[in-house]
Amino acid sequence: MSNEERVLSALQREDEAVCDDCLSRISGVRPRQQVNKICNSLHRTSRVERDTAPCVKCGRSKKATRLPKAEAAQGDPERSPDGPVQATGPPWHCERNVQARVVAHLSARGYSILAVADTAARSPGKDIVAVAPDGRELWVSVKGYREKSPNMQARHSFAEALLDLVLYRGENPQVDLAVALPDGFRTYLGLAPRVNWLRCKMPFRIYWVAESGKVRSE
Repeated sequence: MSNEERVLSALQREDEAVCDDCLSRISGVRPRQQVNKICNSLHRTSRVERDTAPCVKCGRSKKATRLPKAEAAQGDPERSPDGPVQATGPPWHCERNVQARVVAHLSARGYSILAVADTAARSPGKDIVAVAPDGRELWVSVKGYREKSPNMQARHSFAEALLDLVLYRGENPQVDLAVALPDGFRTYLGLAPRVNWLRCKMPFRIYWVAESGKVRSE
């Protein structure tokens, strides 16, 4: 995922304008000047609205950015009286969207995002590399949920994620490890407790990403 895509993804999760400082934090794009440059470029092509306004995050009146109303509604579908509005683009449970939610979750908790792989292009390397406020590095393997042969694919994806962690541990015994998965799918929820023995031997976190965008960890 490019820095521009991470900024746009963060803006889609907000209803109001966000200042560059807060947008840098929630998108994981650093330094702040990079966010300023991206937002100015997006504003020149009318893809965002940009003006001095109160930031929805910090409340300060400063240069802030928001998506145009129509685009923001399209990126954040809500249930209407006639039923759910269907969003365009890939489903919420694809790897790219799961990855974006976890990046935002970590950034909001003070993590510095060092690397985010292009999961759609199957780029090599760690899906997310971040550094916690205490200085510990975190490597995350991200998996989505595929709708073709879903149960079998989910089992394969889960196994791939565990193999990623084993290889990560062999590469660096000091880093923290985690898996990111879409929440609410029976196969993943059923497999997770069955590897608790492995988590005792090789500790790792599981980030569960809900359709709403909320992230829980265990």
